[in-house]
Amino acid sequence: KGVTGIVSWHPDRLARNSVDGGRVIYLLDQGIIQHLKFPTFWFENTPQGRFFLSMAFSQAKYYVDSLSENVARGMSQKAKRGEFPGKANFGYLNDRNTKKVVINPETAPAIKMALIRFSKNEFSVNTLAEWLHRHGVVNHSGNKLWLSQTHRLLTNPFYYGAFYWKGELYPVNHEPLITKKIYDKNQ
Repeated sequence: KGVTGIVSWHPDRLARNSVDGGRVIYLLDQGIIQHLKFPTFWFENTPQGRFFLSMAFSQAKYYVDSLSENVARGMSQKAKRGEFPGKANFGYLNDRNTKKVVINPETAPAIKMALIRFSKNEFSVNTLAEWLHRHGVVNHSGNKLWLSQTHRLLTNPFYYGAFYWKGELYPVNHEPLITKKIYDKNQ
């Protein structure tokens, strides 16, 4: 016959959007699912039970939507303070204690040298990627930087002390690796 019930911690574990919540209610209406058991929420498969279940699904959706809005607001506030609201770029680290972006002593010197040498026309993007790899700069998989990652490194204002967030350029409060003049030459 198949599965006729679901055991879950709370209804918000089953549905955090209106489509998923509607599917569960529909499966209950059709008798495909006959039982839902929650240790933290009372439910009976009756019209009133399905109504309260739909209210729990609506509350879960509201929670997710509010959380998303609050996180976006917090990230924008962080950007306005000059704090990079994301994972640090190559050559930098996210310091978990201070919640700041700091220079990575292992890779920053090589990246700085590479950006300076590129500005003097000593490298193409291909040779720059090779040079960085030989000097220990690898992507998050431990491999040589892709050409797109190398290009992004050259065109990223983060290295002279700025970053884009939601289409707006913000100054940063972390230590830059290069000057704006070197950045402009690399463009």
